[in-house]
Amino acid sequence: MEPRILAIGRLQTTLDVLVEEWERYGRNVIASNSKDKIKEIIETDSIDFICIGGGLPDNEREEMVEYISTIKSSISVHPIPRTQEAQGPYNFIPFLNNLAIMFKVHKGVEG
Repeated sequence: MEPRILAIGRLQTTLDVLVEEWERYGRNVIASNSKDKIKEIIETDSIDFICIGGGLPDNEREEMVEYISTIKSSISVHPIPRTQEAQGPYNFIPFLNNLAIMFKVHKGVEG
């Protein structure tokens, strides 16, 4: 079973391109950069986990993690690490893909 993933980033146009790329891998991803839309998605959609891209400044990423926890504290949030190698939206693709694979492995082990 493919997990339902919410990807959060700075620019919606970039997120739309990334969603197209994730779909090529068979990923089930919805993406947004709007707090109102993110809240709506979390409240109405069955999201397995959330990924936050590196385009948001550190303070906004921290605020987003806190914001998400006020909506649904049980949901797992994974900000992409801040490293020189993680710069650019193209690195968000393997980051999210790796998390999706690990999610499926853990679900398979749990039975």
